[in-house]
Amino acid sequence: MSRTKRIQRSVELKKLEERGALENTYVIYTAELGMASGRHVLQGKQILYVHTWRVPYIVSGPGIEGGRRAQGNIYLLDTLSTICELAGVEVPSTNEGISFAPVLFGEEETVRETLYGVYCGGTKPGMRSVRHGDWKLIKYDVLAGAVRETQLFNLAENPYEFLPEHGKEDAMLTNLAEDPAHAEKRKELEALLLSEMERLHDPYRFWDQEK
Repeated sequence: MSRTKRIQRSVELKKLEERGALENTYVIYTAELGMASGRHVLQGKQILYVHTWRVPYIVSGPGIEGGRRAQGNIYLLDTLSTICELAGVEVPSTNEGISFAPVLFGEEETVRETLYGVYCGGTKPGMRSVRHGDWKLIKYDVLAGAVRETQLFNLAENPYEFLPEHGKEDAMLTNLAEDPAHAEKRKELEALLLSEMERLHDPYRFWDQEK
């Protein structure tokens, strides 16, 4: 966050405090997306690694314990449902998100088991990703089919999604997609990815998926 934005944030919070409204106000700080700044030898945001996918989301307000962290498993589009629940108003029928108020109040750690990621820029289908628990699958079909690859990571063991070229000695600190020991887990996540693509009406399919 820039110095200007930090100052602006402080001024806004001070105004709420002066009006006696801070204790009755929920304050949310978040960002649109992350950014690769050299990780995986990449620069930009058109990828589905954790450093781009995961964004800051900080909430304070009545009933929320300060300093507590939770996995959440939320999308930014869940914000509207959450605000509506906190404010006690009806959620618009067109809203596609769900409220994560139970996570804010420490009643639950997550609001969904599966997260689905998409990048459709360039040639199609592009990139897709699915995360379930500690496991994450990423598929690539880019550059008009010149690059077709599948990656499988255990985020508990490999939170930074290291690849073979990173040269880590630990057998888990790499892409596990071609490791026979994890063939069943890859099969499970491949099926889950296709299920999410179908559920969300994704019009594209990868080279090794059912058409």
